[in-house]
Amino acid sequence: MSRIKVKNYRISMPRSKDRPHTPIRIALISDLHNRLFGEGNGELADVIHRLYPDLVLSAGDLTVSSKTGMNPDVGLSLLKRLACDCPVYCVNGNHECRAKERPEAYGDAYRQLTGGMRRAGITLLENESVPVDINGAKLMLHGLELPMKYYKKMDNAFITAEEIRKYIGVPDEERYNILLVHSPLYFESYALWGAQLSLCGHLHGGLIRLPFVGGLISPQVKLFPRYAYGLYEKYGRRMVVTSGLGSHSIAIRINNPPEVVLLELT
Repeated sequence: MSRIKVKNYRISMPRSKDRPHTPIRIALISDLHNRLFGEGNGELADVIHRLYPDLVLSAGDLTVSSKTGMNPDVGLSLLKRLACDCPVYCVNGNHECRAKERPEAYGDAYRQLTGGMRRAGITLLENESVPVDINGAKLMLHGLELPMKYYKKMDNAFITAEEIRKYIGVPDEERYNILLVHSPLYFESYALWGAQLSLCGHLHGGLIRLPFVGGLISPQVKLFPRYAYGLYEKYGRRMVVTSGLGSHSIAIRINNPPEVVLLELT
């Protein structure tokens, strides 16, 4: 098994009256792409369990939708294990969205995935928002599902804050608004929409990471992708991008180990 890195971020909530009485621990995963870390992903589950998270968030692409179909079992099995210990919330990535939009090509794989999540008590946010009260703090978790046009290779599609409002409404001014969305490419719009913290994956850290340069290429075949990995800030808002856990058609990860993110909100 490749070594799984745990990347830590500590983020202070802006208003003192909203802050938790003890830090909120959030484990963020993304882009598993059916990869196995030990039998039944037991080693990955153990890494996450040892973080003692209050919440687990999955930013999409648990699986791979390819010409041969889509297997939902690996990602679903992992989330079920994690849901035994704490609440799990998910959004779809482009691979799940593809299967959702094209049942003629992928059969009932998407229905199997979502049905399994529902039966296990896992919350899938398909352009939905849920309040989460934890450790004395009031959060609002928004799950934005980007249409497939925003994932096309060599395309310059751009989503605006106004369009985001059409999908998921407006932020809750009485709560700390967290936006869970697969792609980080539209951070400016997420910030303008009002997300105080955006959590993303998708870019696999840029596949190959170069010293002093960062990520080399995106899954959408663009060199030196912006927002490939790490913590970013714009307009007083923040975004954390994980390099994720797996890979698919371009199965390369150099200087870019699989990772789980631990966020501590204070």
